[in-house]
Amino acid sequence: MASVLKGRFLGFWLTLVVLAGSVFPGRVASAETVQSLPAPTGYVNDFAGALSPSTESQLEALCAQVDQKAHTQIAVVTIKTLDDEPIDQFANDLFTKWGVGAKGTDKGVLLLFAIQDRRYRIEVGYGLEGILPDGKVGDIGRAMVPYLKQSDYNSAVALGTVQVAKVIAADAGVTLTAPAPAPAPLQEQPQSRLGLGHFLLLAFIFFILVMIVGRTGPSGLLWFLLGNILGGGLGGGGRGRDDDRGGGGGFGGFGGGSSGGGGASGNW
Repeated sequence: MASVLKGRFLGFWLTLVVLAGSVFPGRVASAETVQSLPAPTGYVNDFAGALSPSTESQLEALCAQVDQKAHTQIAVVTIKTLDDEPIDQFANDLFTKWGVGAKGTDKGVLLLFAIQDRRYRIEVGYGLEGILPDGKVGDIGRAMVPYLKQSDYNSAVALGTVQVAKVIAADAGVTLTAPAPAPAPLQEQPQSRLGLGHFLLLAFIFFILVMIVGRTGPSGLLWFLLGNILGGGLGGGGRGRDDDRGGGGGFGGFGGGSSGGGGASGNW
């Protein structure tokens, strides 16, 4: 009997995989790669649709001023997914493809956010490794994480970009006058408390599991849990924004800079 159930269980999942492939045939084809991304239309390229128009516009103006006054280029990019590619490699390849920073000085920075993968990367060009070492960039990245965890991408991206811009401006001895978007106050996460009702429910579930193990053994418990999972149905889903938008006007393109892989990555 157990072998029959196992066979049916395996057949169920194989059928599900086949159906998923037929229903969603574009999953792999639509995955973003460095080569599939279009040419940049601004300093800020929100391919994932994660930023508000006002945040995007303000960051575009800030990055333009950094380029004009400090002769350093900041690229801000959001994508939906890396499709299992390491973000360090993706960022380095994109940095090279676009040539962030001026050729010869290599003063460029790329802030990359993979929204569905919950990963970020700050890639630093050769010419800025002295003022943006891995440790400083790591601190900037960690400061963004609380906002990223709350899906407040406007505040997270703004915080990271503004901090990078301040370091660059201070080193170049220039003053940035472009209005920078300010991160919103962090929302306090409610503390979950285990009340008497929760305790009694857990105790009841534990009692049931003990009874099942006592009557059927560990293998019986396994099939009981699988039956409940299958009986509960398959569901779930997410919300996403499929519109892809580029940056604002006045962008003359990046200058051909390169990076040696310096920077910092993280997740949230």
